[in-house]
Amino acid sequence: MPDWLLVPICLVALLGFIGYGFYQGTKVAPDRNNTNFGPGQNDSWPGGSDGHSGS
Repeated sequence: MPDWLLVPICLVALLGFIGYGFYQGTKVAPDRNNTNFGPGQNDSWPGGSDGHSGS
């Protein structure tokens, strides 16, 4: 395969992947009732309260 042919093939594959992602993104509606942004009070964090892992 000639080297110059590899660039257009990669560009078509990359643009197709990005385009498919945007296509899938347009099919998903935002959840207006979801007000859970970020971790809550009861969510456990393995690092503990001081931010260290304990080991």
